[in-house]
Amino acid sequence: MKTTNRNPWVGFLLSERYANLSLLLLRLFAGIMMLVHGISKIQNFSALREGFPDPIGWGVGLSLVMIILVEVGCSLMVITGLLTRFAVVPLVFSMIMAMTTYPEMSLGNVELPLLYLGMYVVIFVAGPGKCSIDYLIGKTIARPEA
Repeated sequence: MKTTNRNPWVGFLLSERYANLSLLLLRLFAGIMMLVHGISKIQNFSALREGFPDPIGWGVGLSLVMIILVEVGCSLMVITGLLTRFAVVPLVFSMIMAMTTYPEMSLGNVELPLLYLGMYVVIFVAGPGKCSIDYLIGKTIARPEA
């Protein structure tokens, strides 16, 4: 005998529509919050240049410019859902660098980069969802012309 779950919350929570909405909200939250960090770095560029870390050995100025490009450019790509999986890779790398570069990063201080890292990994694994430019591009490419 087949049993059905009549609880409306189960259908609501498992609906594909809400899964795509959840991915959109996650992308917006993670992207906008990181974009704010990038814009803040642009506004304080001169002051940050004095003590910014150079973990890769490219020089402080180039390291700061690269992290700004990642935080602003990749965040905009995550927000819009454009090449999303590609865009989160540099963001994941920058969060790993943030957690390992700063000597004052204790367990309590590592929470924010770890939170971002977790969000970016989820976005990478799940993809951007249907509310994204990636989905629209894929839909257009997959549609055969008559």
